Amino acid sequence: MKKFKVKVKGIVKFFQPHRPHFPDQSPDEDSLPYKIGSNITIKEYNKFLEHKESSGYKYQRENNGDVFIIDMSDPEHDRVVALLQRYFNIPNNNVLFNPPIEVSGDGFHFSPSGTGELIASDVSVYPNNNHVKQPRIPYPGPPPGNKNDDPHARIICEVGNGQSTLNWTAKCQLWMKQVYVRYVLGIKLHSKRDTRDIQGRYHRAMTARLWEQGIADYQEWEFGTLRRGSNVPTACNAPDLPLFRIDIPIAQVFWDPPIPADEAEDDDDEAENDEDDEYVPLIPPPLAITAVNFSIDLYLIQQLVLERQKN
Repeated sequence: MKKFKVKVKGIVKFFQPHRPHFPDQSPDEDSLPYKIGSNITIKEYNKFLEHKESSGYKYQRENNGDVFIIDMSDPEHDRVVALLQRYFNIPNNNVLFNPPIEVSGDGFHFSPSGTGELIASDVSVYPNNNHVKQPRIPYPGPPPGNKNDDPHARIICEVGNGQSTLNWTAKCQLWMKQVYVRYVLGIKLHSKRDTRDIQGRYHRAMTARLWEQGIADYQEWEFGTLRRGSNVPTACNAPDLPLFRIDIPIAQVFWDPPIPADEAEDDDDEAENDEDDEYVPLIPPPLAITAVNFSIDLYLIQQLVLERQKN
């Protein structure tokens, strides 16, 4: 009877669908990246993500089907994400319902790789439905949207903590393959140092990178208390320093490629008129948007990390 039970259990396990498997004890940051699945298809991986069986983690699926946890939530990561979301909400002029600029976190888009795999960012900034024309056909038809056919994010933020610098950079660059993503802001929090500042907080190197669509290289800021790989202090030591402020044009949230009427007509022979095919964004009136740029003060991010990081 015992052997029979073991055999039945093995048969049941064989017919269970492939899915990533979490360990009984959650991994710590020192063990990242942590493998949780093998031979996982894109369909199985997407289903796993949609079920959100274990929130607070970042995942990555390799081309061979291996799935890894590459980062996990902790106080400094969560607070940085929340602060960035507040920065991008400021121009909405305190509009709580149906604001012109939508800001969300962990929303699924289809990967720019074109494989149909779902990916999510820490912060997504995109135009409200009232200010852009709805996609005529589902993704990947123009203009592309997110998984729910809402407007595609125009600005993406990726915050890396336990995630490796190489992996964090690759994720940011992947987003830039989608032309509707106009900017990607990456924030990388490097490991704590053994030394402390005058306030008793551990020194830490931090890097910010800003990718802009159409620009080959990125801008970079070393904004931690110490430069990466050295004990040299950075000049990011006070708020409102122009050299440590990142400005992103708000108008880029409502960007859309111009589609001439004659080209639009060629794309859809069944259209009743050219106007139906043209994709013309509706920019909010001046009173609806209270600024020209999103302005992000890296010193405030630095201070938030130092106050919230684990002791």
